[in-house]
Amino acid sequence: MTQDATVPAHISVDDLISRHFAIVGTTGVGKSSAVMLLLRRIVAEKPNLRVLILDPHNEFASAFPDLAVAVDQTNIELPFWMLRLEEFADVIFRGRAPDPTELDILRDLVQLAREKMQGTEPLSAKTLRRQLADRQSVSADTPVAYRLPDLIALIDERMGLLDSKAERPYLRSLKARLESISADPRFRFMFAVTGGPETMRHAIGRIFRIPQNGKPICTFQLAGLPSEVVNAVASVLCRLAFDIALSSEGSLQTLVICEEAHRYIPADRDAGFWPTRQAIARIAKEGRKYGSYLGVISQRPGELDATILSQCNSIFAMRLGNERDQEIIKGAIRGGAQSMAGFLSSIANREAIAFGEAFSTPMRLTFETIPSHQLPGRSKSESALSGWRNDGKISLDRIVEKLRAFESSSQAEPVDRLADDDNLWGGNPVSTSHRDHASIGEQFHRAPSLKPQTRLSLDTKQGIEKMGELVRSFRKDRER
Repeated sequence: MTQDATVPAHISVDDLISRHFAIVGTTGVGKSSAVMLLLRRIVAEKPNLRVLILDPHNEFASAFPDLAVAVDQTNIELPFWMLRLEEFADVIFRGRAPDPTELDILRDLVQLAREKMQGTEPLSAKTLRRQLADRQSVSADTPVAYRLPDLIALIDERMGLLDSKAERPYLRSLKARLESISADPRFRFMFAVTGGPETMRHAIGRIFRIPQNGKPICTFQLAGLPSEVVNAVASVLCRLAFDIALSSEGSLQTLVICEEAHRYIPADRDAGFWPTRQAIARIAKEGRKYGSYLGVISQRPGELDATILSQCNSIFAMRLGNERDQEIIKGAIRGGAQSMAGFLSSIANREAIAFGEAFSTPMRLTFETIPSHQLPGRSKSESALSGWRNDGKISLDRIVEKLRAFESSSQAEPVDRLADDDNLWGGNPVSTSHRDHASIGEQFHRAPSLKPQTRLSLDTKQGIEKMGELVRSFRKDRER
């Protein structure tokens, strides 16, 4: 407690996560440190919980060296075919509103590309016309693998139809977008992916820690991603967090920590990316029924979606200088404890006014001091400070090389599906090099099994079997 440092503040972990929580406060007051302390207590209390942190500043990996795996575009494959139509369109239109005609064409052809991977019928003009008219069980949103060359071939086929003259400018534009983004080295983690369902299994297993391997936390580092794809990736991750908990029937519980939440769930309904807002809102409104929980972190509570914030039944309010933000917190505190809100503009760093379901009574508390080497983002801060001290050693060539790093790596082999620290395959990560695989279609239809070169532990085998069951259940739910 703030008034007496010897008095501990008791928090119900069950109520904290199952009813969702929020940490709000202006920049620099210690929100990230509060997240670190709370998550350490949460995973100690709930060792089977899977925690996913949407980390926009790449700062949390250093805070959990013993508990977390850091995932970024260099060590994960998130295949484009796992995206729903709106998410995929946001990527290929580079964050801009898609052209309605191109979007309609894309919807038709993505569905056909997915259906083609499930069948073997040659695609003739007659077949194309029939499939366009006769929609099958697979939709444009069903997570069925397909190949980008097949999608581009479908565009060419459609341009060749006699009755498609009016569509040809849109078809050419769509083809150019697909070819451009698939050739962009910044998007290799999404478009340089080979394989079918096994790739989905690897991505879900790594992000949602199945098996855990002693590290239940995944920090998904968004800072290195192209800005055009961040919204779509956040949407996919939040959607999967809910769907996996639902598909596992509660046996796998997930907690999504949404840092800088005002980016994804802004108060302005016309701002932000609608699928991301929808995915987060679904967790907030329905997640507790199925074991999917939410933690909202923001320095601007006044700019958060009020409906989603109202679903966070436990709040840590740290220092807030903006009057609008203060009014929102004051309105959330009930009873005689409202007088505590008067201190919001003056409380010290690491202090918070905490109230809600997880607390027996509203309280003013102080978070523990964290050793400097464990602070979130500490390594980045030290690098910035050392830069001030070494001004004479700045290399312009090195800066330019960094800016062009993706371009210089465009000929590199695709990243391994599994990072070494997971050790799922006894230290022998599976190569995704094209020369190590058969053609995509052949590989997909054969449904090859991966062959680890060392014996797997019993826990690892059970984790892999469970992951396979989850993916099959997830795909069946989506098809229904």
